[in-house]
Amino acid sequence: MTYTQQIIATLIGTIAGFAGSLVLFWIKELHQNNKRQKSLVKNLRFELDYNVNLLNKYETDLTQCIEAVSADSKSVFTTIQYDKIAHFFAIQFYREGLITKYLHPEDMKRWNDFLSSLSEGSEEYIEDILKKWRDSNIEKEKVFKALKNERAQVKYAREMSEYLKGVINQ
Repeated sequence: MTYTQQIIATLIGTIAGFAGSLVLFWIKELHQNNKRQKSLVKNLRFELDYNVNLLNKYETDLTQCIEAVSADSKSVFTTIQYDKIAHFFAIQFYREGLITKYLHPEDMKRWNDFLSSLSEGSEEYIEDILKKWRDSNIEKEKVFKALKNERAQVKYAREMSEYLKGVINQ
């Protein structure tokens, strides 16, 4: 074997080895990405289940408040804490670019709407309304309106979470 043939053989072997390494690297990365994506979707489903249970509790709590106000009870309180609504995996789902894979743009808008509607500000507003009711500084109809509106927001958030879970399960 001549010197030129040895160089060509070495070059071909090196290129083949490099190409093989790239193929193995891409296969490994594809496998890891698929595994990470499946794990993220699984965790998001769990997060949505958690949120649905929490939102059911809040909806029940608001219904009890409405009933108490209806009965003219001044000992009405709520335990709503919107900061307990989980959204860690939802944010990660968005950052990984999976949101466009699973959701239609209209669904994405609706998801953002319900996540932003349940905030500490609305929680504080309901607590303030109930305090005014206990102190007899507000009309019954205004309390009803605020509580019913908040319950509708919570119900929408719960229904949207259930819908999103169904879409992601497909």
